Amino acid sequence: METYQLTLNNILKYVKEIYSDVEVVYRPPHGNDIRSTYGREYERVLKLADGLNKLGVGPGDRVATLDWNTIWHFELYWAVPGMGAVLHPLNVRLAPEDLVYIINHAGDKVLIYHRDFAPLVEKLKPHLKTVQLYIQIADGQGPATKDVEIEDVIKQGEPKPLPEISEDKVATIGYTSGTTGRPKGAYFTHRALTLHTLVSALAFAGFRGFARPECVEEICTFLQLVPMFHVHGWGTPWTFALLGWRQVYPGRFDAGHTARLIAEENVKSLAGVPTMLYMILTHPDFPKYVEKVRKIRPIFTVGGAALPKELAKKAEEAGFIPRVGYGMTETAPILTLGFFKPTEKIPKDVEEYYHLLTATGLPIPLVDLMVADENLRPVPRDGKTMGEIVVRAPWVTPEYLGDPEKTREAWRGGWFHTGDVAIWQPDGRVRIVDRAKDVIKSGGEWISSLQLEDLILTHPAVAQAAVIGVPHEMWGERPVAVVILKPGASAKEEDIIKHLEKFVEAGKIPKWWLPDKVIFVQQLPLTGTGKIDKKVLREQFKDVLKK
Repeated sequence: METYQLTLNNILKYVKEIYSDVEVVYRPPHGNDIRSTYGREYERVLKLADGLNKLGVGPGDRVATLDWNTIWHFELYWAVPGMGAVLHPLNVRLAPEDLVYIINHAGDKVLIYHRDFAPLVEKLKPHLKTVQLYIQIADGQGPATKDVEIEDVIKQGEPKPLPEISEDKVATIGYTSGTTGRPKGAYFTHRALTLHTLVSALAFAGFRGFARPECVEEICTFLQLVPMFHVHGWGTPWTFALLGWRQVYPGRFDAGHTARLIAEENVKSLAGVPTMLYMILTHPDFPKYVEKVRKIRPIFTVGGAALPKELAKKAEEAGFIPRVGYGMTETAPILTLGFFKPTEKIPKDVEEYYHLLTATGLPIPLVDLMVADENLRPVPRDGKTMGEIVVRAPWVTPEYLGDPEKTREAWRGGWFHTGDVAIWQPDGRVRIVDRAKDVIKSGGEWISSLQLEDLILTHPAVAQAAVIGVPHEMWGERPVAVVILKPGASAKEEDIIKHLEKFVEAGKIPKWWLPDKVIFVQQLPLTGTGKIDKKVLREQFKDVLKK
């Protein structure tokens, strides 16, 4: 008797069978809208897979994508793994040098790129050793090339059923953003991604704080805001298809366009990094849509970085329901969500409520999570003792591609080490206080850069803040705050320090946590996934405390 396989193909067949008439929409900031359905997309996926096969793409071949959140990217998410090949979304915001390294290291045979990236691809081509086939997505503003177009690939294909494949077959690969050296490759099987899809669907459909009761009786809309080149778009293209939600793909991220889509497409749920949420709330066009947003009350799940309390408050005032998720490239990604237990009382005190709301959250089903000390022993659940988050789950990558040394380091003791420093609360929630590489060690003691940033953001003149550790002759490291002020606002270094002194007097932070310096800038560097790039800041300001 043959065992039924846990594959994305079997999820796709279910979606086609049950939700065939539900819409899938592509609405880019510039260009023509495309309104399709899951039924139509199913046929296009089959034809795309067959068309790729006719061009010589076979089982195990690695297919890289350089694309925005387009309907073609959605189709590739199903077609490439479905035919037994391996999908490799490339982070479009990485430096060309890193892209060359990643494509060569992964051994990609095919590169499918959006027309916006045509000039970049032409520069990359001479340096790519393994790519044999280039396919262009004829959308956007870039120049046409002689490479075959994806619509022609689909036209040449036939709607043949996808093959039966093993759940242990590799479906996707992805690379870390390389904040601590060269990017590292992780891979995920069909089984891993199917289980991740099932559990995340359970979370978004049934968890208190994430579920929308009205979406049982009506078709609701999810906006795919998370870049699809970033760790499977957090898995939501598959998850919300399985749930039967209508999906809207917005193309390249544009904050004003996003606000318009939320209002016009009646978006009930979306997700993104804090920077995206901030850009939407502060966009000059947002006031046009704020009343509609307040009527819809969309859930905005924030991940990729900590959600500052002040940003959460602004989001709620604007009509969003802010929630928190946590994961990383190596974990497919979801590990925790900021949901509420069925018997849990929501705090009435405002500060206590936002403290709870912005916690990293509780593990989702099938995630075994521990906050551990250096000897892999659980730290006390006292909300004070710091340790590293270590995890085991069916969807955590088993290894780094071609790097046994980093694999051993990451999986020491049988647990995957995330590098995130956290505290464990009595209710089982975790709260990340820093990345291991970002935590500031001063005089042998730890200072949480995230906590300092959260407090600086409560100053009425501050728009954004990053706190970094800077070398210090006596203390090893000392905190330095890098701040962007709101338009038209003014503040001096002593104003920020005096503001923080209030929290010292209130007993929230010790006095020695106060930054040695406050630097005002016009913009902060971002990583390819929209997070503040502290590595760049540390290099830029490494000498500011030298005498």
